Amino acid sequence: MAVLVWAALLLHDWWALPAFAVVAWAWGSAVAVDLAHHELPDRYTVKMFPVFVALLVVPALAHGEWKRLWIAVVVGLVTAFMFFVLAFAHPAGLGLGDVKLALSTGAAVGWLGGGWGAIRLGLLSLAIAFVLVAMTSLVLLALRRASRASEVAFGPFMIAGVLLTPAAAGLLGW
Repeated sequence: MAVLVWAALLLHDWWALPAFAVVAWAWGSAVAVDLAHHELPDRYTVKMFPVFVALLVVPALAHGEWKRLWIAVVVGLVTAFMFFVLAFAHPAGLGLGDVKLALSTGAAVGWLGGGWGAIRLGLLSLAIAFVLVAMTSLVLLALRRASRASEVAFGPFMIAGVLLTPAAAGLLGW
């Protein structure tokens, strides 16, 4: 629900809300599964990307913003590729579920960014996610609720990064 409210406040575009409503449902479901089982099922990640992009065709058509749609797809693919490289370099740290989730989170940031500066927003989203997971891990370690060997679900932090990116970009003057 938070994603839908966030999208409504940022987009001011009712044509794009169905796409963000569907992705909000998928992200909420993905977070619940990731927190419970440390797994991100394909139905909420890789299968959501083409659905999300297909639904973004409607606002692209309504406003003639085909470039914006293309940028959303590119940012989703670039973000997923970056996560794939990280997962390949350190498989214990990130899983392929995180790589697949990066498709739709990147596309969402890409759509909101509008222009090619959206790639910078995608990187900012990732940085926010990593900072949030690091801070949470440090708190869990300090409270002795986790050890250095404990696993932390990363999906919720990726989505939080997307939700916080517009505010962070505003603070940075982007």
